[in-house]
Amino acid sequence: MSPRPASGSGAGKPARNEAVDFCRGLGLWMLFVDHFKPNFWSHFTLGHFGFSDFAEIFIFLSGFINAGMYRRALDTGGLASATRKLGARMVRLYAAHIASLVASLAVLAAFEAGGLLLDEPELYVWMDAPARYALQMLALLYAPKWFGLLPLYIILAPFMLLAVISMRRRPVVTLSASCAVWCIAQSNAFDLPITAVPGAWHFRPLAWQFLFAIGASAETYWEAIGRVARSRIVQAGAAAVVLASLAVKTAAAFGPARSRIFALTPALIPLLYDDAGKSSLAPYRLVHFLSLAVLAIAIPWNPRRALQFSVVRVAVGVGRDSLLIFCVTLVLTTGGSLLLENYAAGKLLQLVFSALGVAVICAIAYARGKVPARI
Repeated sequence: MSPRPASGSGAGKPARNEAVDFCRGLGLWMLFVDHFKPNFWSHFTLGHFGFSDFAEIFIFLSGFINAGMYRRALDTGGLASATRKLGARMVRLYAAHIASLVASLAVLAAFEAGGLLLDEPELYVWMDAPARYALQMLALLYAPKWFGLLPLYIILAPFMLLAVISMRRRPVVTLSASCAVWCIAQSNAFDLPITAVPGAWHFRPLAWQFLFAIGASAETYWEAIGRVARSRIVQAGAAAVVLASLAVKTAAAFGPARSRIFALTPALIPLLYDDAGKSSLAPYRLVHFLSLAVLAIAIPWNPRRALQFSVVRVAVGVGRDSLLIFCVTLVLTTGGSLLLENYAAGKLLQLVFSALGVAVICAIAYARGKVPARI
């Protein structure tokens, strides 16, 4: 495999394109709906139709986008320019994480004063020792529940730059080493001590770095990887994996079918829980995601035609402003879940809350001028 040219003009993919932003925007909509608890409509998001969900898509696309950013910085300004990009990105991610977590904890405290609580003890342990947990939060040692994604980005940001540098010269060695670390991370015996602390890290960095590396390799060697992904044999295998996981997950959603499946194959039980294998990026999640990626590549993308549709343009705009909007969804999720859980909201009200949240997300993208015009 040869890396794409420095200009990026002949590699079959621009540095940043609408297809990537569309996927990120669509993912933010689904992620927001999925995080609301309780929410009947979350059962129609990606994670309930297969083993992986939009967490894998976000990490992969982050590796893809950042590889392009660092590659261009290395080509134009060398290592110093790339290091400055890395520093600026880490500061931006850190500020966004702290701001969204503090705002969400403030919402929790305000509702708690009124007697409204979530059934999530990890979100409230800080109230017993605010000063200690404030320091842990600043040190990225307290990131409970759905707040664990940005710390993962921050921790692995330096790895991304190193991976891009190594990928250009030794792609096979780089991916092999990353895969070996992922394999090691599947064993609890090699967990970092911080992963055992309640409310610390939900994601295991040693495992998820592999998906960052895969995303970076996809950007760097897009032509070669694209050719493999478009192979009919590869696509047939990917379709078989996606359809099989869809059948199992759908059948398991119904009581009688779930009982029969568990009785016939008890080994499947741990695989069918919500977020099963997520913290360690379990092999079945990784295989399912890669299968989805292969099928996504097979879908023809015509920007001129796609951007004729308003929903596509709005999704692209949301994807372009993904960091801010993701942080907003964290705060909205916290407040919305408090209301839904404490007032026993039915399906209609859950739908209204979900729609209102998505409308807020879209309004932010419009207000910040991120939604592209019709081509």
